[in-house]
Amino acid sequence: LIINKLYRGNMKKIISTILGMMIAFSLNASVANAAAKEVRIAFFLEWASPNQEDKVKGAFAKAFGVPVKWTNFATGGEMTEAMMSGDIDISYSQGLTPFVNAVNSKKPITLVDVSILYGMKGTTCVVANSAGITKANGSALEGKKVAVALGTMADYVFKETMRVVGANPSKMTVIDMVPEDAAVALANGDVSMACLFGKKSIATALKSGKLMLTVQEASDNGIAGIDITSVTNKFLKENPGMVKTFLEITHAANDRYKAGKSDFNTIAKDATMDVKSTKDQMASFGFPSTKQQKKEYFGNKGILMTYLNVMGKMFATAENPALKNYSKVVTTKYLP
Repeated sequence: LIINKLYRGNMKKIISTILGMMIAFSLNASVANAAAKEVRIAFFLEWASPNQEDKVKGAFAKAFGVPVKWTNFATGGEMTEAMMSGDIDISYSQGLTPFVNAVNSKKPITLVDVSILYGMKGTTCVVANSAGITKANGSALEGKKVAVALGTMADYVFKETMRVVGANPSKMTVIDMVPEDAAVALANGDVSMACLFGKKSIATALKSGKLMLTVQEASDNGIAGIDITSVTNKFLKENPGMVKTFLEITHAANDRYKAGKSDFNTIAKDATMDVKSTKDQMASFGFPSTKQQKKEYFGNKGILMTYLNVMGKMFATAENPALKNYSKVVTTKYLP
């Protein structure tokens, strides 16, 4: 009887210990499974940024503790499609226009950072020399073929530029083309104007055309570019620490660039550009700090929120109306 009682008492302790171990193992497994085994990041070629140095030198992979897969895309819309198909977790320097189109159509992504600010030196409209069209007779584009990467910041620039020169986009034949193809189409005389982005693509277009608006003219008329960092809601929920780490490394790279300590050879090679073009392009970009973003861009009357509301209405459709409140798809929680 005594032995039996001792046996039962020990069994209770053993069972209790085993159950405790099982619960602890289950909790640890849940935490482990919540962290991604790989981080998939979208970016653009011909769009140089300081964090490409960290990309090449493996700083992101080292900080995450897991492999990082970087994939380049032709447009921000393609980035969104890849995010929705589960192939991309973070889109770096996605245009504000494709982001607006995504959230208007209820896509589960969130804006976590303003990555790059740029004028029309980075995204612009080039008119063919043979067309004989300038801003003075911009309405002559009506009835002509124009190439535009629809649903991108080039689309926004197209609409705004036409507003400035007094031309009606609905009276043109707008052909959806990625920048590289648009530049070739302009050179071949297939289109009268191309609205595009990317250092090489714009340079190619300018060999057979000229800017519809100069950088200063565009700026004077309130046309500017904002690129952002977006994250799928699923990845944001499951891996908040990784999102914060991504932004910490990116902002540290921005600070390094501002201090004149960036490795331009590495950045240029990764951006598929030469060093001179890379320096020139980056000099036209702005990489806003956390302090600047919170003070000037976020908040109800911030620059970013103003642009979101304007673009939201500009690209809204009956099927995908503008959101009543874009602050629901934006967060500053992960800014370093």
